[in-house]
Amino acid sequence: MLPKQPKVLKGLPAAPGLTAGPVFIWQDLDLTLPAPYSSGDPGAAWGKISTAIDETRQEIEQIREKVMQTAGKEQSAIFDAHLMMVDDSALHNMVHELLDKGENPEAAWHTAVESFAARLEDLPDPTLSARAADVRDVGKRVLAHLLGKAGSQNALTEKSVVVARDLAPSQTAMLDHNLVLAFCTAEGGPTSHTAILAKALGIPAIVALGKSLLDLQAGDYVLVDTQLGALTINPAIEQRKVFAERQQQAEGRRVVDLKSALKPAITRDGVQVEVVANIGGAADAQTALERGAEGVGLFRTEFLYLNRKAMLSVDQQVEAYREVVRILDGRPLVVRTLDIGGDKQADYLGIIEEPNPFLGWRGIRMVSERPEILRDQICALLKAARGADLRIMLPMVSRLDEVIQARKVLNEALIQVRREVPGFQIKLQFGMMVEVPSAALMIEHFAQHVDFFSIGTNDLTQYTLAVDRLNARVASLASPFHPAVLKLIERTVRVGHQHEKWVGMCGEFAGEPLALPFLLGIGLDEFSMSPGLIPAAKSVIRRLSIEECRPVAEQALKLASAEEVQNYLTAEYKRLAK
Repeated sequence: MLPKQPKVLKGLPAAPGLTAGPVFIWQDLDLTLPAPYSSGDPGAAWGKISTAIDETRQEIEQIREKVMQTAGKEQSAIFDAHLMMVDDSALHNMVHELLDKGENPEAAWHTAVESFAARLEDLPDPTLSARAADVRDVGKRVLAHLLGKAGSQNALTEKSVVVARDLAPSQTAMLDHNLVLAFCTAEGGPTSHTAILAKALGIPAIVALGKSLLDLQAGDYVLVDTQLGALTINPAIEQRKVFAERQQQAEGRRVVDLKSALKPAITRDGVQVEVVANIGGAADAQTALERGAEGVGLFRTEFLYLNRKAMLSVDQQVEAYREVVRILDGRPLVVRTLDIGGDKQADYLGIIEEPNPFLGWRGIRMVSERPEILRDQICALLKAARGADLRIMLPMVSRLDEVIQARKVLNEALIQVRREVPGFQIKLQFGMMVEVPSAALMIEHFAQHVDFFSIGTNDLTQYTLAVDRLNARVASLASPFHPAVLKLIERTVRVGHQHEKWVGMCGEFAGEPLALPFLLGIGLDEFSMSPGLIPAAKSVIRRLSIEECRPVAEQALKLASAEEVQNYLTAEYKRLAK
């Protein structure tokens, strides 16, 4: 038999890394419905479904706990949404109606789930429509229990590259991560839940590789290059040797980066750069310090509020925040106030279904109707961070009066806490996120009311380019390398500095190696990123010079497309970060 010819598929990088190995073909469970039959007794049929729901709930809770331990609280919040879906009253009502019409439990559940998912898919907002995949993921788990087919048939026995049409977050989470070399999917986007999990777990991933990926067979050998978004199938011997050398170099660099992670990030021309972490809770904070973080540049507090029936009390919030403060032990702590809405929901806050939730009632926009939510959160933060270096910042700011109103709430909270806590002292700064173009364009006005700015590139990119970053069909267009996005970033830093305000960045762009010469060149003060990206980022910064980076940034701002910028910065990165 002739050897198989090498073939290269191109997709979108979703989680960084170089790896090679045999293919493992993901097999979906056979969830074929039984031949039609009448349940006869709707009550007994619901009892069977209810048992399957209980078993699924326990399964999801186990997955959630596993992800919390391996990837952190932020990533485990994906499964908070799954827990709410499995108990969704509207879905249950659909099932009851079908059972009352004589449907059997398996058919009733399947029909209701598909109907529910189809309604989501028909919504004009891509974020809501994308939730259909999560509904089906949960639905299939319940159906598997109803059919007696629960449990994984995809047990890995050796280290392999997992290949699938697409992977649900629960499927990604349940695999033995010690045996997963990479995830490669035909569909999906680089900001999907699976991609986010892979990045948090440190597992390379490429998505959107196309239908040809599904032609692979067990036993095929592949090279996974996430930097190029390339999957090489059955490479020649020489290709394997060259790739192995690149892997060895990358692994050597990773080991060196980890060993030096706790050292400061000082450029070749002697400028110390602040590198901090994005976290979702205490466990993330501990991991961040171990990876070299010099503090926290983004504490996403909304994960404390999800999967709850009622609002947290001030005392409950104090307890949650105090543990993070204790771990940081005086290091800077930048806390983003509650940013629920968009793809994160909490019904008890009065959030209703909206056609475009990312453009709706979320973040600081809640303050006009529910100022007590912000006041209670700030009171809790002040009490928990007594004596700490606390920096409170507002999300989703688009208008000056939002900052003015929030500043008033902060002052009221300070008066209240000083009255309740004798001798209260705190080192406090008040800032805002720049993630809406209007904020970047009005920095000089906002600068009169805040102490600092933090650029959220994920949302700034999607709002500037009118691209939903969670929509797989257009996700590739949402590039922070786009000149329009770079110009808003540069303007924020330049004008912020003119008004003597420090400027940080807490979007994924802050940890992108190719972006570091540009960001250093424009004078960004603080780089906040996922803990896993910190050692490599600090290592790159040490190999760069601010003076050499300035002309690189100036040239990048003159280019006309994201592709031109990325190609230019790739070449400059190779030249400067030797």
